[in-house]
Amino acid sequence: MSEEVPPERLRASDSDRARVLNALRDAVADGRIDMDEFDERSDRVHAARTLGELPALTADLLPAERQPIRLDPQPVMGLLTGLSRRGRWVCYPDENVVAVAGRVDIDMREALFLRNHQRLNVTAVLGRVEIDVPEGVEVRITGRSFLGRNSTTARAADHPRPPVLEITGFTLFGVVRVRAPRRRRRLGGLVRRRRIAPRGRA
Repeated sequence: MSEEVPPERLRASDSDRARVLNALRDAVADGRIDMDEFDERSDRVHAARTLGELPALTADLLPAERQPIRLDPQPVMGLLTGLSRRGRWVCYPDENVVAVAGRVDIDMREALFLRNHQRLNVTAVLGRVEIDVPEGVEVRITGRSFLGRNSTTARAADHPRPPVLEITGFTLFGVVRVRAPRRRRRLGGLVRRRRIAPRGRA
């Protein structure tokens, strides 16, 4: 993807628009907006062509961490508290994550990577950062650690040019852990063979 295109101008997908519509339907159901306002906002959702047109339609309905579409270039900072970022959000180049005596949970399974080689700068000082990545992403941990622990359960990707997530930064008496989905074992053939194996005579 070309780096010259700002995230706000990236084309929105049908699933992006569906996320916003679901948030609007929930707002109608609990009385935060009426049907007239729902109709007006939903028309704007259907007409939206870029990601930048969508966040404003739910900005006054949900807190930041529950927004259906997030375009937020600010660092994710958990200072003496817990913080999370999940759902559909744009992962900017050299995104910064900081946990100081706190915990930060980053779910990248539905995030939009702007580059095939995405870098995440993670700082954990007496804190913990948990990162969930989608299947098929190659994880490289290049950050430094002093009396801390950096780890990943991600395995090498099967295809030749997988998306890469590089974890840089610094860990001091903290933990940075990257988790990938467990690969399913293919046991169907084994089970079938066992079922058709002839039984011994009594």
